Amino acid sequence: MRVFSKIESSEYTDLNKVIGWFITLRWIACFGVFFALLIVYYKIDFTISFKVLFSLNLILFFVNLIFTIYYYFIKSRNFSRKEMSVHFHAQVCSDYILLFMLIYFTGFLENPFSYYFVFHIMLTSLIFSSLVTFIYVGTLIAVIITVTVLEMYAVIPHFSLFAAGPSSYQDLLIMRAAGLCTTLIFSAYLITSIKNLIEERGQKVEVELDRYKSLDKIKSNFILQVTHELRGPLAALKGFHEMILKGITGEINEKTKSTLSKADRRTQNLLTIIDEMIDYSYMKSEEEVKFDRAEIRVKDVIEYNLDIMQNLTEEKGVHFVSNCSKELVLLTNRDLLNIILTNLISNAVRYSPGGTTVTVNAEQDRRDIHFLVKDEGMGMKSGELDKIFEEFYRSRRAREIEKDGTGLGLSIVKKAVESLNGRIMVYSEEGKGTAFHIYFPRPASQSNLKFGG
Repeated sequence: MRVFSKIESSEYTDLNKVIGWFITLRWIACFGVFFALLIVYYKIDFTISFKVLFSLNLILFFVNLIFTIYYYFIKSRNFSRKEMSVHFHAQVCSDYILLFMLIYFTGFLENPFSYYFVFHIMLTSLIFSSLVTFIYVGTLIAVIITVTVLEMYAVIPHFSLFAAGPSSYQDLLIMRAAGLCTTLIFSAYLITSIKNLIEERGQKVEVELDRYKSLDKIKSNFILQVTHELRGPLAALKGFHEMILKGITGEINEKTKSTLSKADRRTQNLLTIIDEMIDYSYMKSEEEVKFDRAEIRVKDVIEYNLDIMQNLTEEKGVHFVSNCSKELVLLTNRDLLNIILTNLISNAVRYSPGGTTVTVNAEQDRRDIHFLVKDEGMGMKSGELDKIFEEFYRSRRAREIEKDGTGLGLSIVKKAVESLNGRIMVYSEEGKGTAFHIYFPRPASQSNLKFGG
């Protein structure tokens, strides 16, 4: 029975509104049927049993009165989830039974109002899961088919709607027109109400999304400040390590030198992680800000990044090859371009074996300025390429070669490239290396721009 207790909507305020719709529609139906019966009784020649219909309408009145008192006064619109589910099922079942009885005693399929079940199906589908909705619809269809067959074989009586006579066709036209018009009116009411409900939900989502963005920006700014504070002492510590290792403070024995070298490597790893966290927080906190741009000589930026990687390349035994014209310029943000190249070049060096080559090129084609960072390292499996730009993702081989790392580097690169209206593509083959291609749009006109950035 758990399937019947499942309510799809998670907003109690929305569900309370739907209960209100049920009660309101039931009052409209109750008084509508009452006045319709009075008009029909005196104006139209029907053969229906008015006593039965008035009795059913009276039952509808008291049933809805109970629901109204329970909803507005006893519970004061405050239901637990289980109570709400029971209340919904009680309303739906009573409505289906009473509406079916009214339809049956007024000509059954002869009655143009028989498709009023559509309204309850619409509301039921809004509240319950698809399975529960189709159970209700399936049950209703089974009952309709059963009664139709029983009427065909005269097992149960058919209550004809109209008395024989020339006016019956005209009366039927009037009833069908009334049924169609009221169906359209109620359909419009329900659809617009549901539309307004969805719009209210959308506004709530927008408010929560804005709140989330504000909190995320505060978090990123906090991380940015903390990592900046941590980087200073760590950079100083690494500087002291290097001074001691170079013998500036005096000679040290081999055992001390070995231990200090390990500490220096760990400090460098920690600095790398902090730098990635700084870049990541910077990108997150500034992602809605338009970055300042200036025309920059691309060769200068590439040489700067190759220079700062020189110690790492000597330690790894990796060689650089670079090809870039001195005249090549790019309208960009220098900080973001440095973030992109630093991450890609450092990854290429770290994950390449000694004796291999890292290529860093830049060239201009007809529409774009194309950067290439290529290595001859471990490469990646094809299944990993779709994930490498995800935050905190590191491939299996990368974790094996270097245990320390945040997995943020390539995510930062992608954000930086997109912030500069560029696009990035990667090609890789396991055991043969990886190539990153970055394309930045070339400005239509590069005149009247000053070098800087």
